[in-house]
Amino acid sequence: STVSSIVIDRKKFALSSGQFFTQQHPKDLIVLHFTAGQSARSAYEYWLSTPLQVATSYLVDVDGLIYECFDPSGWAYHLGITGADSANWKHDKRSIGIELANPGPLVIDKVNPQQLNWWPGGFTTKWCTLSETNKYVAAPYRGYSYFASFPKEQSSAVVSLVDKLCKDFSIPKVLASGPKRTEFDMKFFNGFKGIASHQNFRKDKFDIGPAFPIELL
Repeated sequence: STVSSIVIDRKKFALSSGQFFTQQHPKDLIVLHFTAGQSARSAYEYWLSTPLQVATSYLVDVDGLIYECFDPSGWAYHLGITGADSANWKHDKRSIGIELANPGPLVIDKVNPQQLNWWPGGFTTKWCTLSETNKYVAAPYRGYSYFASFPKEQSSAVVSLVDKLCKDFSIPKVLASGPKRTEFDMKFFNGFKGIASHQNFRKDKFDIGPAFPIELL
C-alpha cells in the first residue's frame, strides 16, 4: 500500500529544537497550508529567518517529495490565531500542520490581460499565461479569481502522508461537509476532529484554497 512505501526525508529541512516546541500533545487534527512560495526550501529558509516558533511538521514540495521538519507529536505556531490568551494555541497543539509549496492566489497582469502573476512586487511577478491551463485553477475565493495548481505528484504525496498520519495518531480520516470546508467558522472547527485547512481558522487566509483537489482526501 502507499502507506508502507511512503518516503519521508527527516534530515534536509530539519528544524532545531529552538524553532518548535518539543512537548508532546495528543493529535486529533491535520491542517493543510500552502507556502505562498515556489519551493519547500523557501518556506524553510523563511522559518529559519524568524525568531518566532512558526513552522509545520511537514513540507511537501512540488515534485511530491515529503520533508519532516520536526516530530509531529511536538508543535509550533502554524495557525497564527493571535491573542494574549494561550487558549488560542490549543489548535496549534492538537494539530499536525502540512505546508504544500505553492504560490497561492494569482492576479491578471495590469498590462497584459493574458498574463497571471503571483504576489512578489505587489502581484507583478509572472507565473503563467491564461493559455497554460494546467498551471492554474479559475475559481473565485476570498477576493481572488485564480489560484496556482498543485502538481499531481504533490497532491498524491499529500494523500499518502495524510493516510499515514491519520493511522499513526488515530486521527479521524474525515473532512468537514461541503460548504464548511471553505468557511472560517471557529465555533464549528473548535470541536472538529479530522482534516481541515488554514482557511477554516483564519478569515484572512486563502489556504488551502480552491485549487487543491481536497476530494482526494
